Amino acid sequence: MAQRYENIMVAVDGSKEADLAFIKGVHSALRNQAKLTIAHVIDTRALQSISTFDAEVYEELQVEANDLMAEYEKRAKDAGLTDIKVVIEMGNPKTLLAKTIPDKEKVDLILVGATGLNAFERLLVGSSSEYILRHTSVDLLVVRDKDKTL
Repeated sequence: MAQRYENIMVAVDGSKEADLAFIKGVHSALRNQAKLTIAHVIDTRALQSISTFDAEVYEELQVEANDLMAEYEKRAKDAGLTDIKVVIEMGNPKTLLAKTIPDKEKVDLILVGATGLNAFERLLVGSSSEYILRHTSVDLLVVRDKDKTL
């Protein structure tokens, strides 16, 4: 029996790897006649360590996220998708992308770009895709840049 996905979520951040995941997500949604949920998380963890932050920083990040997501949504529509949901959240990307957003949106497949971090960096900060793999309850596709050398 062939697996058919109904709601595919792709996590985007503007990086090349996320863009590759987006392209595969669009193609998967077209093949499955599925809804495409495009998710972006504004990582506020770094901002919490700044002792004097300005509300304008959050507003600027929100404007940038809105612009980024409008471009992704346009590209998805141009590719022929009609059932598209855009989600922008603030917080910890790992937990939001692994559980919160997929549960809320009833996602059954997540696509993310590979982080490209080396082993030492993974020890320090951890890999979002690895965290999602360990904590999500749905299928996960980690998209790698085949042209990137390790």
